[in-house]
Parts: sequence; structure tokens; C-alpha cells
Amino acid sequence: MDEMALSNLGSRTAADRAISADGVIRLALNHPPPVPDVFNPIVSEAMNRVLATTPPAELMATHRWMGTEKDRQLGAVFVARRLGDRPDPDRIIITHSTQAAVHMLLPTVVGEVRPLAVEQMSYPPIRSFAARYGIRVVDVAIDGHGLNPNAFEQVCRRDRPAALYLLSTFQNPTTVTMSVGRRKEIAAIARRHQVQIIEDDIYSLLAASSLPPISAFVPELSWYLLGTAKSFSAGLKLAFVVAPNGADAAQAFWPGIRATYWMASPVSAALMAELISSGDDLKILDAVKIELAARHHLVVNGLSGKWLASDPGCLHVWIPLKGVSSNRTAAALLRDGVQVADSASYARDGWIPPEAIRIGIGNPESRSVLREAISRIRRALP
Repeated sequence: MDEMALSNLGSRTAADRAISADGVIRLALNHPPPVPDVFNPIVSEAMNRVLATTPPAELMATHRWMGTEKDRQLGAVFVARRLGDRPDPDRIIITHSTQAAVHMLLPTVVGEVRPLAVEQMSYPPIRSFAARYGIRVVDVAIDGHGLNPNAFEQVCRRDRPAALYLLSTFQNPTTVTMSVGRRKEIAAIARRHQVQIIEDDIYSLLAASSLPPISAFVPELSWYLLGTAKSFSAGLKLAFVVAPNGADAAQAFWPGIRATYWMASPVSAALMAELISSGDDLKILDAVKIELAARHHLVVNGLSGKWLASDPGCLHVWIPLKGVSSNRTAAALLRDGVQVADSASYARDGWIPPEAIRIGIGNPESRSVLREAISRIRRALP
């Protein structure tokens, strides 16, 4: 391949974030918006500092397993921004991603005897992950304020779940953020029934208000997950897991326990440690928040008069539909060159969810591409 072809390939790669080869604008994905003017110099300088102190051969010589001592110490600093208190580094595990962490936790924390409770509409792969390990999944009803405490209490009494998987901030797909009061209710129910909590807090770093996670109210039963891919860059995949205690952390994530690649990339781990240590990660977060708020404003204005569930800090917007099928609406939009996610994607087979579509507003490479997509969506909505 000649230099010109390589150059063209590189330019297409950036555009492919939002527009595929067939010209479709992809809003079904849920990535943070690009902020290259801030991200590029900060990450380049951070990587240079890493390589100045650690030769590449040494950096990439082996897996980091649960993370180096420095990784776990800085991970404790990172998660303390959400948990309030800094956990003991022995409770911290550095993994490749929140997906990898969930893969490890399901067979260890849940097992095959008791079921896993999930929100009635939830992160789609969670059901596939559970099925892979022979784990039964039970739904817990949600309402306009998040997971319904009364429904959770009923599920605990009837099904005796081993664990609950949920998002308390910017629920996927509804965008709902639980109140502090409801978080405390869920924590109290979990403690009463000894149900462990797997709390995926991956969207929380972009929220304007910093409500404490449910895990902060019931740490002895909680597995708290805080990833980077939804707040910094989709390719900077890393997740910090906070276990109930050091012994549980070691048991669940012993390197040989599961045939899956859950360990963090040494380069990503070292880069993130440097960003946290310097405080430069906060500069990237601030830039992403500013760009995301601008895109949110664009969407709200472009769909004025339509009912939306949204937040300036949320990567996705939930659009309830009145009198029309979400599946047909999504299909019509795809024919018009816009890919969105319909509500059925987030529900179990056999349950008919409310008619709605979800759009990811961070994935398009530019605001102009997003603006064009919103114009087409407006034409398709009743």
C-alpha cells in the first residue's frame, strides 16, 4: 500500500466514527464526543512522560494482572472522586473494561444457583453474558426515577437473587439518574436480603451533580465499576473495580480463574495512571463535558416540541414515541441514513417495552454531522 493510500485510510478512519462506508450516520453507538484539541496534546505529553521513565520493552514485558501497586493507589484516588472515601488499594482491581469486569464477576459473584437481577430495560449485553454462564436473569421494574424499590423488594423475596446489576447515574437507555433517597433505599434492601450489587457507574464522570453511588451506602456488598471508555475516549478502555474487601478482590480476579482476557493493557494502564497523577484527566473530562453540553443543546433545539429524556452530561438521549412503532421508526431512519437503537434492544425477549428510540450524541465526528442526523430524525418523528 503506497503512502497516498495509507493517508486516505487514516482520514477515513476518523470519519468512520459516525459515517460508515454506506453513508449511514451511526447514532446507535454511545461514545464520548471527540475533543482532539485538548485530548491530543495532553495524551501525547503524558505518553512521552511514561516512556521517559519506563522503556517500552519493560512497559510491555508482561500483563499487569490486577494492576501494579501504583495503579491501585491511583485507582483509589480516581474512584474516591465518586465514592467520597478513598478505598484501600487492596480492594482495587484494574481491568481491561467494565465488560471484562462483568464477565469475571458473573460466575464468581452470582454463580448458577441463584439468579441475577437487572433493570427491566438494561445494557443489552448483560443478558448475553449471563446466558454464557448459565445464569438466570430476573427483571426489576423501573419507573421515572430509576429502579423501583418496591419491585426490588418483591424480587428479593420471590427470586432470592445473588446480585443486582444496575446503573444509578444516566441509566441506559432511559437517561434517568436516581435520587440520593432512592439510592439509599436500594442499598437498604440489598443489605436486608444480602444481595450483592454490581454497580456500573461508567457514565457518572460526565454528570454535573455528583451523587454518591449506591455502593457508597453498602460497601460490604458492592462491586463498584468505574470505566474510562464512556468519558475520555472509546479506545482508552480501562476500568477500576472496587471489591467489598481485598480477599474478595483476589478471589474473583485471580489471573488463572477464568479463560478470558480481562487484564488491562499495560500501555493503557500506565497512561491512565500518568493522567490521574498529573491531574490532566480532569482537563480532558472538562473538555468532553463542554462539547457534550453543546451537542445536547443542538439536539434539544433541533427536536424542539418533541418529548425527550435527556441531560447535558449524558451521552444518549431517549425519545419516547407516541402511536408509532420504535422498530419501524428505527428501520425508516436507517433507510434515511441514520442508525438509532430501538427500545426492544434493551428488553428481554417476550416483554414489550415502551415505544422509544435511543440516540448517542457523542459518536458523530462533528456537530455538523450530528445536526444533519437530528434533522432527519425530526422528519421521521410523528
